[in-house]
Amino acid sequence: MSIHFPDWVSPALALAQQTLESCHAPDSFDFVGQIDETLPREGYRMQLSPMESGKQTLRVSGGSDIGLMYGAMDFVNRIIPAAEQAHKWMFPYYFVNPFETGFAPMDETSSPSVARRGLWTWGHVIYDYRGYLTNMARLKLNELVIWNDFAPLNADEIVAFAHGLGIRIIWGYSWGWDTSIKTDLSDPLALHALEDSVVDTFVRHYAALPDDGIYFQSFTETAEEEHNGQIIADVVVRWVNRVCARILTLKPDLELQFGLHATSVRSRIASIAAVDPRVRIVWEDCGAFPYAYMPENLSGRAETAAFTDELAHLRPNASVGVVFKGMICLDWTTFVHRTAPERIGEASETAIAQRQPMARRIMRLVQSSWLTNGGAMLDTVRQLAVHEDSQILALLEDGLFDRQIWFPAALFAAALWNCGQSIDQLIHETALRPDVVFA
Repeated sequence: MSIHFPDWVSPALALAQQTLESCHAPDSFDFVGQIDETLPREGYRMQLSPMESGKQTLRVSGGSDIGLMYGAMDFVNRIIPAAEQAHKWMFPYYFVNPFETGFAPMDETSSPSVARRGLWTWGHVIYDYRGYLTNMARLKLNELVIWNDFAPLNADEIVAFAHGLGIRIIWGYSWGWDTSIKTDLSDPLALHALEDSVVDTFVRHYAALPDDGIYFQSFTETAEEEHNGQIIADVVVRWVNRVCARILTLKPDLELQFGLHATSVRSRIASIAAVDPRVRIVWEDCGAFPYAYMPENLSGRAETAAFTDELAHLRPNASVGVVFKGMICLDWTTFVHRTAPERIGEASETAIAQRQPMARRIMRLVQSSWLTNGGAMLDTVRQLAVHEDSQILALLEDGLFDRQIWFPAALFAAALWNCGQSIDQLIHETALRPDVVFA
């Protein structure tokens, strides 16, 4: 394949070229990539000319190098697999070579249905940050929340690599979160001490880090609405607003994301509307799949849909996000907090190989439910995609996404890019991707 890119180099264009070269097209096929700033930054236009004298040209125009990379990814992972299908039995069995027979002429534009598309994970279970971020780029995902007990020692390197592929990095740390509520919410002195600790941690460890925002969780991860006689929703809103005001005074342009568990505030959602509008609420645990840890859990699906609509319209002048689950999470039976800062995403191949059997076993379990219940996920995406700045993340922890693009992750990403397709179409196209792995 003859590949022509703009006369400058970027990590996104390098990955695009590597991906194009992997399809081993003949020299008679030309790929011409260019930048067209009239397109959305992440959008692209793909034009395939008719075959003439055994030659064919694909022209991809991207709104930026990121849009151009996305166009190259879609050509390799969507257009080629569809064109290879002969739709009849023939030799060689079932397939044609579209580089010999010719691709059908086309002229299409594409851009994402959801503006902010990403993943959420603890940092210490990213085994290879380069592999993790590269696979995100292959799926056209653009945001990663990395939650960690300490700021990573290699944060600069991670952010630089991510930005080269069009991915924002949001650092997450605890603002009073733990596996149980450790602060007496009825004690003003305890709350003020916690407030000072959070701000001090930000100043000492996060303020100077390269980032695209800070994600935090406080004391809402409980099924109880009250703690020590205090309504959690009321206390957390007042407390979070105070902390955010102090941090935004120090760094006014910082994006703050409040990871809020719906389990403790669901019937008190009116109180949550008072969260500082400068802060994006990122909702978790909002009911049935796609919010549930187990993707077969559709119990209360109608109520979940109604709640999604409610939270989506709760604060008309503020941004909203959600975290989907149902893929793979930490093994909480062996979980321990980290004890010191560390470099993340640089595990040995031995450690990766040791994790492989369990990751595959879990993915084999959950992918069956993604195949049968994917429509519920797509419906929820459509509810949220009506907002221009919508954000949808998926929890994908300790699952070796660094090495393999599992089917559920790819189906999730496909729905975020084009939620106008039917779930059957999305499943069909995702299953055909040459880089997707079924466990």
